[in-house]
Amino acid sequence: MPPESPRDWPVDPGAPTGWRRTYSSLQIPGYRWLWLGMLAYFMAMQMDTVARGYLAYDLTGSATALGVVTIAWGLPMLLLSLVGGAVADRVEKRNLLLFAQVAMALVALTTALLVQTGVVQIWHLVMLGVAQGSTWSFIVPARQALVPELVGEDELANALALNNSAINVTRIAGPSVAGGLIAIPLVGLPGVFYLMVFLYALVVLTLLRVPTTGRAAGREVGPILQEIGIGVRYVTGRSALMVLLGLAFVAVLLGMPYTILLPVFAEDVHQVGSVGLGLMSTFVGMGAILGSLVIAYFSNYPGRATLQIVLGMGFGLGLFLFGGAPIFVLALAALSLMGFMVAGYMTLNNTLIFIHAERRFHGRVMSVYMLTWSLMPLSALPMTALADVVGAQAVMAAAGLLVFVVIASVGIFYPGYRELGATATSSVPAEGRDGT
Repeated sequence: MPPESPRDWPVDPGAPTGWRRTYSSLQIPGYRWLWLGMLAYFMAMQMDTVARGYLAYDLTGSATALGVVTIAWGLPMLLLSLVGGAVADRVEKRNLLLFAQVAMALVALTTALLVQTGVVQIWHLVMLGVAQGSTWSFIVPARQALVPELVGEDELANALALNNSAINVTRIAGPSVAGGLIAIPLVGLPGVFYLMVFLYALVVLTLLRVPTTGRAAGREVGPILQEIGIGVRYVTGRSALMVLLGLAFVAVLLGMPYTILLPVFAEDVHQVGSVGLGLMSTFVGMGAILGSLVIAYFSNYPGRATLQIVLGMGFGLGLFLFGGAPIFVLALAALSLMGFMVAGYMTLNNTLIFIHAERRFHGRVMSVYMLTWSLMPLSALPMTALADVVGAQAVMAAAGLLVFVVIASVGIFYPGYRELGATATSSVPAEGRDGT
């Protein structure tokens, strides 16, 4: 039975105390540089989402063009994520990230030059989107799998929580900065893309300060397709990983499409326009930042699996309340609750996945996890179509109820789930290369 309060948890005499516990993993120099680079990287990515969408619509005047550019970015992720994970497990992850970040900088520079010279066309954005999505497929597994190599298991949950808090900060700041700069005549779209080049260059400089870990050195590897197959069999052969990845799928495929429906709630349900839409995104972001920092503070809590279930149920409840909120103020409160719950839920889910996977499989396990986000547009399409028939509020409330029931069912009916958080990576048996 887990301790009832933080004061009863096992204490490392040398561990940070008080508020410093929230930022304890940043005391590790290698991770600190990786985290700073990640902050710059996701700031650029959030700016890119706004600038590229604005540019696509400005060129065509068509909402369909936005979907085409998005698909051009997302399809390579779906096709190449497993390859990216296998490569991350074969090579030095820091070096892979360096090459990939240089590629992202070149894409941004090409876009800036095309816009500045006035020759940019929609097909340019499609091709550049394919390049971005392909590169992203290698960046995410490598960056995620590098974290435990830099911080170790004791600081893993704290580091992942700080990762999420940084990402959520950029979700608020990035679109605001990009939108403001686009409106300034002397800056405009070219200036936004040049700023992204600068941010990507900062990422490269920070990565040069991150030490190599040598995890891939001397590792025997086979053909890439064989390595992918080994990784997939490794994941599917472990019930703990399958349950944890299933919980991620539930939250992302059923819950996260709410972001696609926010404009409907802003325009038709609450009639608050673009200002209200911005407020809704801001309240989600603020809740998510707070949730990430709380999980960072409580990163050594031994009952992490139970806490994840509670947070997941809270996310479903937040979705349900948002769907049924009769006034805008209550909708904002529900969105803040959702952001808090889902940030903590996904952080703990990532932590438990790492704990139950051997380090030599981390890249491939994370690539399977990436498929969750790659498939989200597929679930968003039927949900948006259903919203046109029965209304966005009913769809959102039903999705929240479904998330709540599924996650609660795992906590109740999956034997031993609550003990998953207490299982250390070192306790996972060492299998052969084929994962059997």
